[in-house]
Amino acid sequence: MLSLYTHVFKALSDKLQQLKYSDRLPVEQANRLKKAGIKGMTAENTEQNKKREYFYLEDFTPGRVFKAGPLTVTAEEIKAYAALYDPQYFHLDEEAAKDSVFGRLVASGWHTAALSMRLFVSACPDVYGGMIGRTIENINWPRPVYPEDALSIEAEVKEVIPSKSKPHLGVVKMRNRTLNQHGEPVQIYDVVMFVPKKISAAE
Repeated sequence: MLSLYTHVFKALSDKLQQLKYSDRLPVEQANRLKKAGIKGMTAENTEQNKKREYFYLEDFTPGRVFKAGPLTVTAEEIKAYAALYDPQYFHLDEEAAKDSVFGRLVASGWHTAALSMRLFVSACPDVYGGMIGRTIENINWPRPVYPEDALSIEAEVKEVIPSKSKPHLGVVKMRNRTLNQHGEPVQIYDVVMFVPKKISAAE
């Protein structure tokens, strides 16, 4: 049985071989999100995004850093996320959290990861075909995220590796650091994503 990564790789490879990118798709997705009441993406700013140039494997160079933020985290958001996905008392109740190892209310590490993803998407340029993740490696949370922390991200390109078996694809490895308002890391992880070569889009 093929692994999940193999399935994703094959699906992306097949898609990119025949891809004629439809500008309608991002707009339709934005409209659905807008109708559902999800903020942060609209048809209007998606139309603006379409006018930006896409990034391909050749555009990523080791040492380049992409940045975004700040994004402020509120106590209400911390508790709302925890109630749905990580219902532990130190994420849900300020008073109860005082008796925890943290001494106060803190965000779930997975909430921090979700916020980091939001910042990562904002920081990175538009990759042709979308940002398709292969894996996340070495994720760690050096310190907690507290209410009213303002998070930013620094995403550094570490490696750019053309595929030997799929000449129209490659892999980009990045080291992402999510920082609080004091410049202290609250999450560090490596992301590996598939990126098409420029020639694949032109063919």
